[in-house]
Amino acid sequence: MNYRVTLGFLAAAIVLAVIVFGLDKFNVGPTQANKAAATSTSGAASTPAIFQFDDSKVNAFELHMGDQSVRIEKNGDAWTVAGTGDAANRSSFTSLIVRMSSLKATRQVDSPSTDLSQYGLDKPKESAVAILDDGSRYELDLGGKTPVQTGTYAKKSDTNDVYVVADQFSTDLERLIADPKEPPTPTAVPVTPTPAVSPGPAGTPTPVA
Repeated sequence: MNYRVTLGFLAAAIVLAVIVFGLDKFNVGPTQANKAAATSTSGAASTPAIFQFDDSKVNAFELHMGDQSVRIEKNGDAWTVAGTGDAANRSSFTSLIVRMSSLKATRQVDSPSTDLSQYGLDKPKESAVAILDDGSRYELDLGGKTPVQTGTYAKKSDTNDVYVVADQFSTDLERLIADPKEPPTPTAVPVTPTPAVSPGPAGTPTPVA
């Protein structure tokens, strides 16, 4: 066997062994995997789930704000405002119910104080209650806004865990309490046809009778 070839193979083997040893020593592969896993876990933890229920099972939905309240009830495929029989604003209420059924917080407050007044949750400003056909209830209480206006403090009615949710949920809740009915269908305005014209003897357009 050619000694040069043998030495070449031996040198390549030594280089490969050094590379493997270095990777193992500094945990290059596992470290990258751990970083990816940590990033994924951190992302999931930063948006904790508040509720998870089947929105199609909701047969009543209540909104409360101060001394104002609205309850809508499902009758077949229709939603009506309780106590009035008026058709509810279906698209807006459905959107709010769907969002609440899989609601996630922008973040959860770490070790919240037992004094909920600092979050405006000792006497919630607003609340939304979804009632399912099996009688189970899911209630979200909304308090004040965060000091830097990045969201609204919220909690489930049966726990003292405090979350921060997007302000849009509160905004839509307030709008529906103020006007829960289905908006009226716009009345079509009749279009008056323009009479046809034909040229007169001297070329002047004359309306056709």
